[in-house]
Amino acid sequence: MQNLEHISSVLLCLLTIALAAWWILRPRLKWPLWQIHATTTPQRILSQALRRINVSPEWQKDNDKLITHYAYQGGHFNITLEKNSPYVRLTYLYFYKTDMDRLDDIRLVCNLCNLNTDACRIVYTIDEKEGKVDIHLISVLPISYEDMTHTIERVMNDAFRWQNTFSKKISELGRSKGMDAEKLQANYSRELEIIREREMTHQEEGPDWHETKAIPYSMRDLLSVAMGLSDIIPTNMTVTKGNMTMAVSDPDRILNLKVQEVLIKENAFENKSAVAKLDFYDPRDLLKARHLLIDFEAEEQTPDTLYYRVTLSLSPLSLTENIDESAAQRQKLMSSILLGYDLTPSAERIAHFRYVWKEAMSKIRNGEQDSMTDEEKTLAKMQDSHMAENFYNGHHLFLHKRFYEALRYLTDAYREMTTGFPRIESTSKSIIDEIAYLIGCCYMNLRQYEKACYYLQMTLPSTHQSYLEAYINCLVNGKDFRALDTINTLLTNLDMMLKSMDMDNGEEEGHRQGPSRQQIERFVAFANRRKAYLLVSIGRYGEAETILKKLLDDPENSDFALNELAYIQKNKAKK
Repeated sequence: MQNLEHISSVLLCLLTIALAAWWILRPRLKWPLWQIHATTTPQRILSQALRRINVSPEWQKDNDKLITHYAYQGGHFNITLEKNSPYVRLTYLYFYKTDMDRLDDIRLVCNLCNLNTDACRIVYTIDEKEGKVDIHLISVLPISYEDMTHTIERVMNDAFRWQNTFSKKISELGRSKGMDAEKLQANYSRELEIIREREMTHQEEGPDWHETKAIPYSMRDLLSVAMGLSDIIPTNMTVTKGNMTMAVSDPDRILNLKVQEVLIKENAFENKSAVAKLDFYDPRDLLKARHLLIDFEAEEQTPDTLYYRVTLSLSPLSLTENIDESAAQRQKLMSSILLGYDLTPSAERIAHFRYVWKEAMSKIRNGEQDSMTDEEKTLAKMQDSHMAENFYNGHHLFLHKRFYEALRYLTDAYREMTTGFPRIESTSKSIIDEIAYLIGCCYMNLRQYEKACYYLQMTLPSTHQSYLEAYINCLVNGKDFRALDTINTLLTNLDMMLKSMDMDNGEEEGHRQGPSRQQIERFVAFANRRKAYLLVSIGRYGEAETILKKLLDDPENSDFALNELAYIQKNKAKK
């Protein structure tokens, strides 16, 4: 009897402990205990989630599917639940409608948006009876009781943001009628990509560089453009490739050495790798010898080009009484560039240029300016064929990110255009601005920021958005003390322009002179990204966070904002 009472007491104690534990851990359970039941179906989970955002779903059966249609903040959504599937499909239907003649624009914008979306896809359907194109957004979501309400609400809010972005892109393309929209956007995107590459995020490595065959490039060119080492005095250079080592002590031979000859012979790779060591003196300090290591590595080969990488590393000087930690000689200096040796005969390239130039001139004579690209318009203004050829070659090398080669053609075109500048016609000033912009971008991608700033400053009287973005990137990436003041002044001016548009809202967008609201808003976002990056760089995290949290609401800027916010939190955790 006593044993039975003892067992009962133990069981009662265990039951009490179990109930207490359940009560304490109850909020952490994925589902409340009373809902872990066969009736907790995906349909029930979704219905409860929708009711929490004031939506009363009515489910309809369609074979093995359950479908509900509902309205949320003015948008019409569908949710489709398939039998035995752990996922649900949410669709935002018919959020945009346009005529069939805009189909090419629709395809282009769908592609652009889908490249930047994560949890959704934008698709289109064709209504042949009405001759219309309808746009829809589709998202596939995992079913989870714990956060289904938050997931659905987030996706629907993202759908509204993408609807706004899509409408803006279509409107911008509408102002380019008569031109090949996809080609125009491709060229613009290529230039924009190159600009954005210089709009770095923290902890991001730099881009590749490129060089070519057309006119042999010398070691003098490579050292000057890639490393900023001009007027050096070489004393010795050793080149090791395979089992052979070559030593050169004559300064002229060293500086005139053809770069491609280290690896390439008779239009093929003779060696897959090579290493060179250059000893030299800087004219500013003839007492200390400097040492530069150069690594050559063969990479890919195409029918037109042999590609190889050159990595240059300058050894810093040791600390002395006259050289402290902040001295220029103590700074690390390294560059890694991708060079290309062109195999295409120069006659073919010249023939192709002449065809493009004649086409541009023909369009001008026939009054077809509306169908011309920006490149064709620039070429048509150049009556001198040699000048036009230099611009054409330089521009195409720039678009292929072959900045090192592009400089030779573009600087020649610049010198030809600016000869006798006081007598230049006003129409030619736009050509000079374009060439100066391209030269500045080349130097910026080679991280020669002082040279880049010299050329980009020439474009400042222009209001061309790409020119201004490149100039700001140059100041920020070059750690120029003027960067923050320049951005603040720019943001103030842009804010005044937007307020002026609000006051003048009676005037139609298409008849207003100057940039559109969408262009200004995009530029404001760019300036805020650059300002946030700069503030993070100098440790003013609070100000940067205020800007970045606002950028989170824009799908086109949210990735950048998340990256920078994570970087800030990581740095704060170290302190």
